[in-house]
Amino acid sequence: MKSLKKSKSKSKKNKLNKLFNKYCKNKKGLSKRDITKLIREEYKDNHSNNIIISLMNIWGLKINGQYYITKKIFIEKLYTKPDGFLRDKYL
Repeated sequence: MKSLKKSKSKSKKNKLNKLFNKYCKNKKGLSKRDITKLIREEYKDNHSNNIIISLMNIWGLKINGQYYITKKIFIEKLYTKPDGFLRDKYL
């Protein structure tokens, strides 16, 4: 049973890695434009600019004056319940 749980969590992390790498255009992480494109294309969801700015301010990391969602934040925080932004989205 334990091995099944580990494989499911690894499988989910692999899917999240592929998703992150698909939309990440630079070494820093997902920019505001990248995260908007990801949400729109993968989940067919459209959020207002204020919601996306809040997402970037809460979970983003500020690098050279701009916010980026790093791979670690994307995998470990955005999809976790109860507080992750994408907690209800399925892969």
